[in-house]
Amino acid sequence: MKARARRSAATTLAAAALATMASGCINTDAAVFVEPSIAAPEATVSANALGPGLTASFALELHLGARASGPSRVAVRTFAITSADQKTSIVEPLLVETTAALPVEVAPDSDVAVAFTVDTGAQGGTLPADAAAALCAAEGIRITGAIEDSLEDGATPVASAVFHADCP
Repeated sequence: MKARARRSAATTLAAAALATMASGCINTDAAVFVEPSIAAPEATVSANALGPGLTASFALELHLGARASGPSRVAVRTFAITSADQKTSIVEPLLVETTAALPVEVAPDSDVAVAFTVDTGAQGGTLPADAAAALCAAEGIRITGAIEDSLEDGATPVASAVFHADCP
């Protein structure tokens, strides 16, 4: 009798294991809050008659895993351009524009990308000469920022990889 019960339990466990393997992989994505990243950062410093100008673009990528408690509304707090070591702000705040309606909703087990652009000339401004020099530093620069995730209290920081601006 005990041998039959053990065989029955073993058969049930084996069947469950086969069913799990047949249905695909278990989603192990642990992102229960939005994970932001900055992709494809680009910047161009230009020499204009009134002073240096800046055009830039980047994508804010937002990821939310399947285990999240529900969708998140993500708002952008701020963006800046900093030195590569993030110790010095070069352009802050970075006045960005996007065609997407903000805040954006990120559903569980999904990714959302929002494209941003900067054009100081279109905004009627220029950069200080020292900012232009810092943007063109050999060490490179980063775009940094913060988002607000409705699933989490406080701000979540985000930073791009180090990149180099196109300079005159």
